[in-house]
Amino acid sequence: MTSAVFAEPHLNGYFEPGFKAAERVLIDIAGAPAQGVLNGAERPHVPIYDGRRAQGESGTPAVEAHFFSDHGFVLLGHASAVQDWDSGPVVDPTSGARPAASERNEIETTYLPEIEAIIRTRLLPGQRLEIQQPKALLRRGPGTANPYYGEVVHNDYGLEADDYEENIAAFDSDENARGWRQRYERDDVAGFMVINFWRTVYMDEPLRHMPFAVLDPSSVPVQDVVPSGLLGFTPTGKASNQLSLRLNARHRWYAYPGMTCDEVLALKIFHCMKDDAAPRLRTCYHTAFPEPQPPAHAAYRQSCEHRVGIFLLTEP
Repeated sequence: MTSAVFAEPHLNGYFEPGFKAAERVLIDIAGAPAQGVLNGAERPHVPIYDGRRAQGESGTPAVEAHFFSDHGFVLLGHASAVQDWDSGPVVDPTSGARPAASERNEIETTYLPEIEAIIRTRLLPGQRLEIQQPKALLRRGPGTANPYYGEVVHNDYGLEADDYEENIAAFDSDENARGWRQRYERDDVAGFMVINFWRTVYMDEPLRHMPFAVLDPSSVPVQDVVPSGLLGFTPTGKASNQLSLRLNARHRWYAYPGMTCDEVLALKIFHCMKDDAAPRLRTCYHTAFPEPQPPAHAAYRQSCEHRVGIFLLTEP
């Protein structure tokens, strides 16, 4: 997959080429950078390619599904009927508290059915699926519970079912982690996937501030994957289980210039199959980055993430 270079920014969080760790690297978010991470002038300039040109004018669900299968991400045209993107129970990222939902939860009544239709007809058509959607979104931007942007190269989950179960226990509870694992181990389940639906909201102009980049997993040799976890980040105090990355010029990053509120970027952030002989990377590292030469008065990014869990079922 080739395309024109859109930007060549410094990217944060890369480990040095050849980095090897004997065990999972734990990173204290309030402490010094982990050993082996490139910082300051060491941070690499990394080409980010134009995803619109790479993807082309797909136009049909079959082509969208094929691109998503091959690359782990795809941009979709989608004009949502949601007006209140902040409705629904908002989870405090530090305490884990879940205030009561607003009287009308448009995420539950409107967005969830829209996303389920996208999954079943445009991303994974013809497959037997069991879809689990949270009834609220993770919002980012000024005035939200998360006013910062994730400017570090990362993947939110590990590679295997054990990694995912551990993350549920860290961000939620041991009970819910066990419940997920019991469902995963049933005979009718072939695998599990998490898709993140990322989009801008409340913006009257195309995005020109802190766009979102995704890394094509087919360009990542497995030896570049660095198992890692964050300390001081989860509501339970347990370390998260995720993936960092060591630098390699083969990596192919993509972004979609000028995203609008009538588009959504779907990217896989976890995917494991029971019949995998060994752990495989099928999912997208991602990061925010400063756009080159933005307009002087570009609107600050307002965006949301919707992470959807999908049990991939066996044929009857």
